[in-house]
Amino acid sequence: MFKNLLVIKEQLPYDHHVLQFAKSLKFLGAEEITLASHLLPHSEKRHDKYDPDVVTKDLEELKEMGYTLESMDLEGLPVEKVHDLVEYMEPYDSLILAGAKVSSIGKRIFDSEFAYELIQMPSKPILLVRVKDEEDGSFTSIPQDGLNEMSHVLFPTDFSENAYHAFTYLEKMVEKGLKKVTLMHIQDIAKISPYLDYRIIEFNQIDRDRLDALRKRLEEKGDVEVDVVLEIGRPFREINRAIDEKHFDLVILGRQGKGIMMDLFIGSNSNNLARRAKTSVLLIPRADEK
Repeated sequence: MFKNLLVIKEQLPYDHHVLQFAKSLKFLGAEEITLASHLLPHSEKRHDKYDPDVVTKDLEELKEMGYTLESMDLEGLPVEKVHDLVEYMEPYDSLILAGAKVSSIGKRIFDSEFAYELIQMPSKPILLVRVKDEEDGSFTSIPQDGLNEMSHVLFPTDFSENAYHAFTYLEKMVEKGLKKVTLMHIQDIAKISPYLDYRIIEFNQIDRDRLDALRKRLEEKGDVEVDVVLEIGRPFREINRAIDEKHFDLVILGRQGKGIMMDLFIGSNSNNLARRAKTSVLLIPRADEK
């Protein structure tokens, strides 16, 4: 699983943390890394903490771990062509990694981070390595040490076809040794109240059965502890609240599809969480988009 990693390098201070995150994916079967350089028109202030010596050391460590390293330049390459670079790879084998700080609604249209361009045209899984600004001006990733078998992964689902496809990636992670998962479904109050309030007990039973079925599928894949959460509310708000309270290491989300305009001005739970959740996010495209 995730044998081939395409790691975006932007000569930003948090390139180091993205590479360290890539290093942690060895337990998921990562073997090959293509370091894709992409320069953005940031001011010099954004670059003054970038340390090429640290990145060089990161690359040496990756080689010592047995990774095969290649490099390429993305300058002038349209976003859709970046996805073409991994298009030939088999399902589950390829992953794009890019660093991304939390984005607010107000600055969404003006986001300059390449990660937020990449998620608008998904053809392969994209792992947004969440980067946090520290008070001293440094950066850390969330989680700080990347992922491992003991990482706690949150999988919110709406039981759509796309969510079930994303779930197959979670199954693969459990097969690789992941030990802790929370499955979550939020009954969307906007779709239930006030006209369907009388059916909430019925809906809860149906969806709890669905969550239990997913839990059993995971338990058949490996030695994993699975929590099940079923609540009612606004999906984005409740999922984000859970992330803030439980400090999940990763959130896995099914991606609804292409369309930057819809995501910018209407929004989707996946898009909002990808930009605003205070943890790293793995976005899985629909099966027919790969």
